[in-house]
Amino acid sequence: MVELISLCTSGLEAAPAYEIKSHGYNIIDSMSGKVKFSAPLEDIPSILNNFRTVDRILIKVGEFYSNNFDDLFDKVYNLNWAEYVEKNGRLVVEKVKITNSDLSATGAVASIIKKAIYEKLKSSYKCTIWEENEVIYPIYVYLKDNVVTVALDTVYKESLAKRGYRTQHVSTSLRETIAASMVLLSKWEAKYTLIDSFCGSGTIPIEAALYASGKSLKKEYVCEKWRIFNEFRHSFYPYFEPEEINYRIYGYDKSYKAISIAKENASLANVKIHFEKKAMESLESSNDEIYFISNLPYGMKEKDNTKDTYKKMRHLLRAFPNGKFYFITPESNFEEYFGRKANKKFKFQNSGIWVWFYMFYQ
Repeated sequence: MVELISLCTSGLEAAPAYEIKSHGYNIIDSMSGKVKFSAPLEDIPSILNNFRTVDRILIKVGEFYSNNFDDLFDKVYNLNWAEYVEKNGRLVVEKVKITNSDLSATGAVASIIKKAIYEKLKSSYKCTIWEENEVIYPIYVYLKDNVVTVALDTVYKESLAKRGYRTQHVSTSLRETIAASMVLLSKWEAKYTLIDSFCGSGTIPIEAALYASGKSLKKEYVCEKWRIFNEFRHSFYPYFEPEEINYRIYGYDKSYKAISIAKENASLANVKIHFEKKAMESLESSNDEIYFISNLPYGMKEKDNTKDTYKKMRHLLRAFPNGKFYFITPESNFEEYFGRKANKKFKFQNSGIWVWFYMFYQ
């Protein structure tokens, strides 16, 4: 078993926690933007291919207290780096994040850690020269309250949020992992209709369709070339025929351009969704249990326009008495405009903007 650190949007830790538990893994700890859990090493390919709410998966190599550079060097050196890094592998210190610690210079911390790892590897492999090859080992370092966490990033440059289907987007598009988090936290199932009445470039409906169909999110990962995965490298390329699921997912928007982009993105994602130019106010009423999941419009030129749009959304409460509603907006008074108190709400950052996730399900 190895300890993994799933990186996610700060404030949305509940989504990867739900996903981790649903796959049968044990959560070790949860903190801002991270959920730690344990899993067999051989499960990492499947986790990378199928987890929908995380941005990266890190393998924790070690964690220890340190408040000076000599101690930092010694403790990084004492970790068993040869267990993970092959001879002549190339180390890249990808990220150093320091919070409230005596060691505050990120460049110096990165340099010391890299030197300690190389020295340990040369000792382990009994060589004096380290001739770097093309196999990259990206390193993440967290230093908080003088506690150092050193980990290997299995993904590297492009995060898992980059699915590859979104070649175009509108200005308020959600990151794919945030859209997937909204779908998972809503507890939506494919037997229920899902509507995004402000669909923009279609990210929420597309993520819902990918989730319902069980399609793998396979992309290239830096760890595929690592020696530790030699025995089960085939697991990165599973043969999987997704089960045909009959789902009813609809995306509506007032913008022809947005609908055109959404259709193209859905085609690239190879999912079937009904997209149509239609205003939210014109949706026909239904007594069915329908899930409405949307990233609401905001940042309009006039604040009153945003407020008016939110007040018009009361139509949804009248037209869909059994509906369940899940909305993202930076508006702290949304409940007042919508006309109902949320069963649950919490804040997180979306592209640098603090937003509320409102959940109305009773």
